[in-house]
Amino acid sequence: MFLCLGISSKIQASQQDSLMSVIESIEIKGHKKTKDRIILRELTFKIGDTINPVNKNYHTERSRQQLLNLYLFNEVQITFENHKAVIYIKERWYIWPSPKLNHADRNFNQWWLSKDSERLTYGLDLEWYNFRGRNETLKFYFRSGYTKQAALLYQLPYFNKKQTWGAQLNAHYSRNKEVWVATEANKVQFFKANDLNLIERKSIELAFVHRKKILSYHRFYGGYRQIQVNDTVIKSNPNYLVGSNLKQQEWYLGYLFTYDKRDFKGYPLKGRLFKASAEYGVFASAIRSNPFTLKISYSEYTPISKRFFNSSLLTLRRMEMPFPAYNKLLALGYERDFIRGYELNVIDGLHFALAKTEFKYKLFDKKFPFVKRFSNYETIPIAMYLTAFSDVGKVVAHPLLVESIVKNGNTMVGEWQYGAGIGMNFVFYYDYCLRVEYSVNRFLFNRFYVQFSAAI
Repeated sequence: MFLCLGISSKIQASQQDSLMSVIESIEIKGHKKTKDRIILRELTFKIGDTINPVNKNYHTERSRQQLLNLYLFNEVQITFENHKAVIYIKERWYIWPSPKLNHADRNFNQWWLSKDSERLTYGLDLEWYNFRGRNETLKFYFRSGYTKQAALLYQLPYFNKKQTWGAQLNAHYSRNKEVWVATEANKVQFFKANDLNLIERKSIELAFVHRKKILSYHRFYGGYRQIQVNDTVIKSNPNYLVGSNLKQQEWYLGYLFTYDKRDFKGYPLKGRLFKASAEYGVFASAIRSNPFTLKISYSEYTPISKRFFNSSLLTLRRMEMPFPAYNKLLALGYERDFIRGYELNVIDGLHFALAKTEFKYKLFDKKFPFVKRFSNYETIPIAMYLTAFSDVGKVVAHPLLVESIVKNGNTMVGEWQYGAGIGMNFVFYYDYCLRVEYSVNRFLFNRFYVQFSAAI
């Protein structure tokens, strides 16, 4: 009996050994522009590693996700053939000279209330991705209309041999004849003064990014910001800039740590994302307020079954600012920090907490014929999800502004606010998301909203 067991275990071990494969070469197919080292940097395996049935699926799927998250490829396939890994990719178009037409409000829903054509910004963007085949990004923005704007972005993912250090340079200039001058009744108030330019912004920032491991990023950055306003702005809101000055100049330093283990960055269904940032500013003019901001966010994405998914988010911000400045105290309702159901409102203050949860049901996920004449765009992946969600958040006001907050009817500050609803999400190419949602907030105000990015 023992002899039989010994023979059986040897046979099983022999079978396991036959299924294991040491990678002796990696072949990349389908790329014309991208350098091999940019692709190899994202893989979870390398030449000399052992692939077996236990870890094969992990290496295949995780490496595929990492490559798609570069936003350089439309499709990625990875197979293991004997002692060779084969990677087949379809590259995206990398040069996009494109006309732009955008609204100037915080979100599309706010602009749709007025449908005011004078609140549109138009121009020409030149975006060059994968510049020189090294995943470099070069962007020029020229805008007119509501906002006169010019901007430059250059991003170099790696500049050392080990491909662990990268750099980024941003420069920006803009001016407007209208400005968000205050918040009243939980809504942004706009201000114009004949045909005068009321606000001018200038900024330049240099950042260095360290990425030793695939999933972790350390971003060290610093720069200079300047805001100059017309005196009529300060007359309308003396706290718009620190110390009621017409010009605010700020030198700042910051650090951002990111751990990103999401499957797809544009619309994740599995994994987690953690971010922690700290920024310290020194005003070169006005009162020495020296603002300090600490912000932490954590997102979790959990597949429940093949069609059901759950997403959750927690974001916390703490800000220290001895003297108030309206343009600094933007809390909930701006960019991606918002409570669904409050898209038409803003809540300003120093500190805030925000929590979101969302359940998704996948209706379908297919590839459809697109444009056969365009290389690498013959098909378009489209997915559709039915969602149910609930958000909650709270903002703490600046102690020196409590009286004016009450006077201006900003009743949402200092109280827990919550919203819930249902929606439909359309996802294109794994990262472009269109959301149509119906939500209701704490005050039973309800309506449909449209957004152009994932909520969590």
